[in-house]
Amino acid sequence: MRTLIAVLMLLCCGIVFAHDARPVAVTISETLPGIFQAMLRVPPTVTDDNVPTLSWPASCSATGNDATLMRCDGDLAGRQFTLDYPQFNPSLATFYRLQSLNGSERSAMLAPNEEVWIVPAAMTRGRIARDYLLLGVEHIIGGLDHLLFVLGLLVIARTAKRILLAVTGFTVAHSITLSLSSLGLISIPVAPVEAVIALSILFLAHEISRHEADGLTYRYPMLVSFCFGLLHGLGFASALGEIGLVRDEIFVSLLFFNLGVEAGQVLFIVAVVALVLASRVLPGIRTSHSQNGAGTAALNRRIDLLAAYVIGVPSAYWLIERVAQFV
Repeated sequence: MRTLIAVLMLLCCGIVFAHDARPVAVTISETLPGIFQAMLRVPPTVTDDNVPTLSWPASCSATGNDATLMRCDGDLAGRQFTLDYPQFNPSLATFYRLQSLNGSERSAMLAPNEEVWIVPAAMTRGRIARDYLLLGVEHIIGGLDHLLFVLGLLVIARTAKRILLAVTGFTVAHSITLSLSSLGLISIPVAPVEAVIALSILFLAHEISRHEADGLTYRYPMLVSFCFGLLHGLGFASALGEIGLVRDEIFVSLLFFNLGVEAGQVLFIVAVVALVLASRVLPGIRTSHSQNGAGTAALNRRIDLLAAYVIGVPSAYWLIERVAQFV
């Protein structure tokens, strides 16, 4: 019993304190012919004394006191950009986007060990698909709140069939709102959405702690996951909105970002299930299987309570923090 609880605690704590995998987003926009402006979006895990700076090609020079506004001679194809950290790169990928006045866009997702981006002459549809797929995976792996919600669904659903239904409901729902919001068909302020996302996780923690088998959540996990999935899709859309869609390939970039989110979600579920299956062969677990029905039920109850606390504590903190942003 102690071994199983320890395994779950290590899993959940690893999620709560995991490294924020969201990439640094670098957007370079041509504001006037030959004049470019850069904007960097850095995850909150990067400390103030380690915020990176963008190094421009040698053919570019500052236009004035604003270091983000540069004049560049000729086409930037074949030129290189680098992101320099004062201390070190904390294992963050970098997403570059170059927008020209003529409407063309060039982008790339660079791994943490890739320091230089050489601007391509043109973008292929395959490269756009690859970049946005990686962006989706990066976002879901770095989205601790979304992962905790999925973990809560796994605890409630338990069986393979119910897990499949719950995850399907969540996937369909967030795909709908992600698409509608990214295409500008609906618009909801980000701050309230993020607060309600935290509330949805806290709700699952509460339901796990109560463990009412005849309650709505346990009887119809797909319904619950679908309803809250609509909100989580808006959260995904806000992250995608910070980077934007490729204007000439809106459908491709949106589709593959969503597929990346699904791929990251599946990887997380597989990792959780594999860890649970592996825990069953540990010495401390084999003993628990030999217990009578009452002993097994008591063990499962303790595990559920542990999961409820590990999911509920950070979500309660996020709820208070996010509500405070707009109250």
